[in-house]
Amino acid sequence: MPIDKLPRNQPGQASAEKDVRNIEIKRGLFVEAVEATRMPMAVSDPTVTGNPIIYVNAAFLELCGYERDEVLGQNYLFLVSERADADVARRIDAAMAAHRQINEDILLQVKNGRRVWVSMFVSPIVEDDQVVQHFTSFLDITDRVAREEERKKANETLDRRLTTRTRRLKQVNTRLEEEVERRRRTEALLRDALEQGQENLRFRDFLIREVNHRTKNALQMAASLLGVQASRADNLICRDMLEASRGRLQRIGEVHALLTYRDDAPDTVDFAVYLRRLCREMAESILTPGQVDIEVKASDEAIWGPDLVVPLGLIVGEAVTNAMKHAFPEGRSGTIRVELLAQDLASMILRIEDDGVGIPPDRRKGSLGLQLIEMFARQINGKAALEGRRGGDGTIVVVNFPVMNHGRH
Repeated sequence: MPIDKLPRNQPGQASAEKDVRNIEIKRGLFVEAVEATRMPMAVSDPTVTGNPIIYVNAAFLELCGYERDEVLGQNYLFLVSERADADVARRIDAAMAAHRQINEDILLQVKNGRRVWVSMFVSPIVEDDQVVQHFTSFLDITDRVAREEERKKANETLDRRLTTRTRRLKQVNTRLEEEVERRRRTEALLRDALEQGQENLRFRDFLIREVNHRTKNALQMAASLLGVQASRADNLICRDMLEASRGRLQRIGEVHALLTYRDDAPDTVDFAVYLRRLCREMAESILTPGQVDIEVKASDEAIWGPDLVVPLGLIVGEAVTNAMKHAFPEGRSGTIRVELLAQDLASMILRIEDDGVGIPPDRRKGSLGLQLIEMFARQINGKAALEGRRGGDGTIVVVNFPVMNHGRH
């Protein structure tokens, strides 16, 4: 606040002028050094009522804009802005009264009305076991506070953008769920039509292909939209989430693409063909050529419907993608093996194994990838487990699942 609005402490002023002369006499070299420094500094006398300022250097006068005779005899708090945090001002005043050191950031208002943020450090000076003076330095932190405020605003803007894009993604997912539900209702109608004979059977096949074709197109469109959103995303976490979602939609779309062009049984998929195609496309899109080999071993007799193939494809996609991204850092080479094994006549085992660096024990539970794999396994009444390889690094994802009522194998 302006200094002319404050009552002057005439005894304090006189005492301050006397103390200044004493300081100059006793500590000539010290005063010369303080005058030369660019750090604003001041000395006050706590033995006088009001703890008046008795000395300031040139840097302090440059900071506040006042003349020396306007400052001497005043309390430090005359510079505190009306917009400053009152609690901070009280803490500084209390520390001075108790003769304690204190360091606080506070907003000042200098003579021309400009507001300045400073880091204020107060330290008592003791002589003969008595506090005789308070030594205070001021560091101008206005630019730092402004940068912090800009960074805070930028983070708030980023949060708003992320919220908006998350909402849009939820809207896309809702539309996909509605499309899947419509497909399920259509398939239910088609199953009823089977009882009406061969003519209805041909009509059913046509409708299935049509539904698969439209579903494939809808999934491709949704994946393209997610790809566009990912390319525009400024936040890396948001971009990775969008790309992962786009990959999952593409894997589902591959199943419907195979269903569309399967003339003999448009409601089933050759899982071995789909598995090899899926792994090849993931390797081409993510891996550096020659870095990691992907080996696929699956029975050509595994002919199943989309209700089994889609979750299995998503499981393989999650496991292989995680292995390619995390198991072979810094150009490390290795192998990923995907195997489909018969456990007995009614159940199968899907294994995805890599010989990479392995997953730390503290990350084996609770990761998003493992949660998705477990969720997809439950959809097919299966069970997923994460294991370490014997005698070395690497990770194995094992999924046990029944195959009854899913086609032939």
